[in-house]
Amino acid sequence: MKDDYIHLFVRRPVRRSPVINHGYFTRWAAFGKLLYQFLDCEGSNIKKGKTKRQILSLGAGFDTTNFQLQDEGKAPYLYVELDFKEVTSKKASLIESYSQLRDKIGATASILRE
Repeated sequence: MKDDYIHLFVRRPVRRSPVINHGYFTRWAAFGKLLYQFLDCEGSNIKKGKTKRQILSLGAGFDTTNFQLQDEGKAPYLYVELDFKEVTSKKASLIESYSQLRDKIGATASILRE
């Protein structure tokens, strides 16, 4: 699993059982496949141009998908992450403290801690 941003959110990796790692990888691979199918799908829209895609990530935690999609030029029109206040507050603080992340979300993005 290639993730250029996870080191900014996790101080040191946690060693887990191989069975758990296989589960994480399987979920990550399946989610990635579905996500790219969704972003690449043209659907039955006859309008000229691309359809604006929106993603709502529930229980996003420290997920870095939005940053990765931006790097690949596949970022959706709107990407919203929801989680518990404690998690979003910590993630927002980390994003604000690293210019590498802060610059990716841009000036028009809003981070709500509540």
